Amino acid sequence: MTSAKHALRLAALTLGTVLSLSCAAQDDNHGSREKEALRRTQAALRQAQEQQAALAREKDDLAGQRDKLDEAAKRAQGQLAASRSDAARLNAGLAHAAEELAATKARDDAARQELEARLADQAQRLAQAQRLADERARANATLAALLERATRSLAVAEKANAEMHAFGLQLIDRVRGREGVAGLPDPVLGFAQVHLENEAEVLRDRLDAVKLGGATRAAAASK
Repeated sequence: MTSAKHALRLAALTLGTVLSLSCAAQDDNHGSREKEALRRTQAALRQAQEQQAALAREKDDLAGQRDKLDEAAKRAQGQLAASRSDAARLNAGLAHAAEELAATKARDDAARQELEARLADQAQRLAQAQRLADERARANATLAALLERATRSLAVAEKANAEMHAFGLQLIDRVRGREGVAGLPDPVLGFAQVHLENEAEVLRDRLDAVKLGGATRAAAASK
């Protein structure tokens, strides 16, 4: 725009100079000089017009480039706004995902702690049950040993009782034997023999009672 003004100003100065020279030399040389000045003026005017047209085209080109740049700037601003919107959505999505991850981690930690507590409780119960089982096993072993000893003791006692019973019966039979009392005087028609028989029966009953009592105890112990 400044170059076009400068060209017009130059053309105007040139035309003024030519006219002044033309007026000053009108009387002396009115012929060839005036034509030469007019030719130069026309040439300068054409040059100025060409420069003006070129500047106008350049102005139009610059205006078109400016419009393109403005359009590109608008598109860039729109893309930037869209990018910012996408970035905001992504940030919101990331924040939401981080919150969900934190919540999931908290739930997982709580579930893991609960599971560990349950496992610890079960392990404690299992250990307690194992201790009770061991105690019962030891108690059963002790009872079995006691029962075995009692059984052996009972068997020994029953054997001794049977032997004693048999020995008692032998003694009674000897007392009852006639050869044991044949030489004794019996002034009262054999009352001594009857007395011995009675004593033998009493001893036999007592021996049988002792033997039967041992058998009853053995039967109760076996139950």
